[in-house]
Amino acid sequence: MNDQAAWEQAVATAGEWYSGLPSAARAELDGLLEEVMQLKERLVEQVTSSGSAATCRTCGGECCLLGKYHVSVLDILAYRKTGVEPVSPVFNARPACPYSDASGCLMPARYRPVTCVIFNCQLIEDRLTTVDRETLHECERRLRDTVGRAGHTSGTRLDRPLLLSCS
Repeated sequence: MNDQAAWEQAVATAGEWYSGLPSAARAELDGLLEEVMQLKERLVEQVTSSGSAATCRTCGGECCLLGKYHVSVLDILAYRKTGVEPVSPVFNARPACPYSDASGCLMPARYRPVTCVIFNCQLIEDRLTTVDRETLHECERRLRDTVGRAGHTSGTRLDRPLLLSCS
């Protein structure tokens, strides 16, 4: 199975699983998904407010190379919860991330993979104050904790890479 077929199958399977959840379990998971999306936005906003956009434009997104396995089941469930159509990956764009183009990431911050919102290269880290770093680390800790709670609530590993979930 090629990457595009695996993507489509995994998105469909995740959607069917989500639709089949009992309403109480889905409501609890939806609350956790909302918390995850808000935390992702906070992380991206904080790094962006440090002036990272200029650094990222200059670099060209080295951190985004080879990112096809970054999107998790949880990320797709966030799209499903909100009724937003997931990004359409371009898997033949190697080595660039299939979820980006020349302008950058195609996903709004709230839908980006955890790996993508918590990683900061050294150039970005150097721009952050000690207080910024501490705030980011606390937000990252809360994000990881919330992702773990979502997995516990659902009884399955929602942080598993989407493309590996159908194999």
